[in-house]
Amino acid sequence: MQIKKLGLLALACGIPLAARAGVDIGINIGVPVGGEFVVRSAPPQEIAESTPPAPGPGFVWMRGHWSWHRERGWVWIHGHWDRVVQPGAAWIEGHWDRRHGGYVWVEGHWSIPPAVPVVVGAPPPYPDQVIVANSPPPPPMVETIYAPPGPDYAWVSGRWDWRGRWVWVHGHYERHPHWHHGGGWAPGHWDRRGGGYIWVEGRWY
Repeated sequence: MQIKKLGLLALACGIPLAARAGVDIGINIGVPVGGEFVVRSAPPQEIAESTPPAPGPGFVWMRGHWSWHRERGWVWIHGHWDRVVQPGAAWIEGHWDRRHGGYVWVEGHWSIPPAVPVVVGAPPPYPDQVIVANSPPPPPMVETIYAPPGPDYAWVSGRWDWRGRWVWVHGHYERHPHWHHGGGWAPGHWDRRGGGYIWVEGRWY
């Protein structure tokens, strides 16, 4: 009789707990809707970050943002400096948009100005985009690579950048723009050409 009473008590206590857990999961879990990944809970308030000095001209600050991780929940992605993809380009910040009864991440992107027509016989408009260093870059720094905020993120390793002197740009995680299994980031490198070193930009694959 005592065992039966204990079993009933456990059952009575367990039902509300299980129901509460189900409600929490239903609120917070991300679900695919119409090809978009929807997070049911609102992202926390943004964290105020101090902006360190830019490594040099031609860089833009990409501010930090909240990212949703299936197992860890909301994870803060720290802001970082990144090189402008081409002169005149502007970085449009990503944001969480309210859709489908939840929140959908809209990826940031570069706003590229219209191409300038090339006049026959005129010099090409891009030589000033090629970065040439007269001395070899120092050995790469050893960085601590922390756990990714999600499976669709790749580590963009730190690199030496030439701005009249060598400046180290720290590594960071970035979301893959077209995530697929086996995808990742092929890091850039300094290539020796002629009497100097030219930066070859990395790429997604």
